[in-house]
Amino acid sequence: MEKLLAFNKVSTAIFTILTLFIVWLPPSVLLSADTEAEIVLRNGVNSIIDVLNDPAFADKSHKEAKRDISLSKAEAFFDFKEFSRGALGQNWRQFSSGQQSEFTKYFSQLIANTYIARLDGESLNDIKITYLKTEIIDATKSGIERAEISTEVFHNKIATPVHYRMMKKKGESWKIYDVKIEGVSLVGNYREQYRTRFNDPPDKFIQEIKEKIAQ
Repeated sequence: MEKLLAFNKVSTAIFTILTLFIVWLPPSVLLSADTEAEIVLRNGVNSIIDVLNDPAFADKSHKEAKRDISLSKAEAFFDFKEFSRGALGQNWRQFSSGQQSEFTKYFSQLIANTYIARLDGESLNDIKITYLKTEIIDATKSGIERAEISTEVFHNKIATPVHYRMMKKKGESWKIYDVKIEGVSLVGNYREQYRTRFNDPPDKFIQEIKEKIAQ
């Protein structure tokens, strides 16, 4: 419960940081110079902040366009399929390939709707992100490279620790698959909500996401 409260406390900061959602796994390499993963993260975060601060989207009539463009930017460096897989946990195996794609599509929209709405009308000009360290973690058995990037986000005179977990699949670029805000995992927060629902059919999960988006 305390973790969920902590998550809600910084929910506004999450999409600021998400769109801008430490585990020690030996052996890891601590790097001080910018890595490929960090460069992808920096560029992605900056591209979304530019959209959110763009005066062209200041009017409320452009709210939907701002959300859609921000989501499009996020898709370039967020692996929403891995977010969805992690959020559903074991339930993911019950979904067909088509259902997995459909859930991922609407789940990414839900994240955008939820957190961009909280930032509507808020100036992000004072945001400062300090990139503290990057740890390159052993690749998985299937050859997926992994890294964890620790940052600190300053906004409205508040400093928030944020950890990005990233992966690089063969032939692809680095992408985020989880974000931890003040120790609370975005993926873990959703997985906690879904973990006891093994008997619910995939279509029920998808329909719930659709209904939340429509609200």
